[in-house]
Amino acid sequence: MSFRVFATRTAATAAFVLTAAFAHAQSVTVHDAWVREPMGGRNVTGAFAVVENTGATPKSIVAASSDISDKVELHEMKNEGGKMSMSPVKKMDVPAKGKLELKPGSFHVMLFDVKKKIADGEKISLTFTFDDGSKVTTEAQVRKAGMMQ
Repeated sequence: MSFRVFATRTAATAAFVLTAAFAHAQSVTVHDAWVREPMGGRNVTGAFAVVENTGATPKSIVAASSDISDKVELHEMKNEGGKMSMSPVKKMDVPAKGKLELKPGSFHVMLFDVKKKIADGEKISLTFTFDDGSKVTTEAQVRKAGMMQ
């Protein structure tokens, strides 16, 4: 095989792989992200967003991270016997051609040991990691505690 044929095939393969990776990365988007301003001087808060999957394969959020916290967990609120309880979860499923709403009283992200004081109107970085290893980073706007939605 000549160098020219080898180079052409290698370039074509690379273009295909990059196109597939780009298309895959675009199948999951995160929007309307926000984080609750910590109340009463506390250094823990919750983050919320809408995660959409336009792809044909279900995805799962398996981790999250933020520039304001080194300890970030996935959580779910449940009503158990008339009492609301919050607990960590290993993953949050985003259906194929569907969406997952992270919202108060449901699935959300908890940020512990927040490193700096954040206030209404500021923006923080929030990154979601999916079960296939892909990541989506978005900006989340800080909202006052009374502005729940």
